[in-house]
Amino acid sequence: MLCVVCNITESKYRCPKCKTRYCSGPCYKEHVCTVCDHPGEVQEIDVSYPKLQDLLFPTDDTVLPQMLEKLKESTHLCSMLTNPHLRDILVQVDSSEKVEKHIQAAMMEPIFTQFVDVCLSIVDPQENDSDSSMD
Repeated sequence: MLCVVCNITESKYRCPKCKTRYCSGPCYKEHVCTVCDHPGEVQEIDVSYPKLQDLLFPTDDTVLPQMLEKLKESTHLCSMLTNPHLRDILVQVDSSEKVEKHIQAAMMEPIFTQFVDVCLSIVDPQENDSDSSMD
């Protein structure tokens, strides 16, 4: 799909708020966000993290936002994200309209499965410990 701003280059990204497809930083800044009505402006949001009992539909697999925040702090994860192949896979999954299909394909890539394992070990370290004790 082409960038909705310049209509020249293939879109690689989506606005996190309105999901508009764009190709670059300049096009992102130029797009008119239908959600926040401010072109390309990222608004700071006051985030107070919910507790598990406050979530609408928690499951056994629900990961609390506090645990997801730990992903940002991982130097190992950050170093993995310097791999252009991994970033391309993540962009494909994120921008796909058929996410399940792209995740299945991505799971065939060793770099992606390693990335998933590192993410899981960060957000659920006890689960990871119990898996390794079964080996």
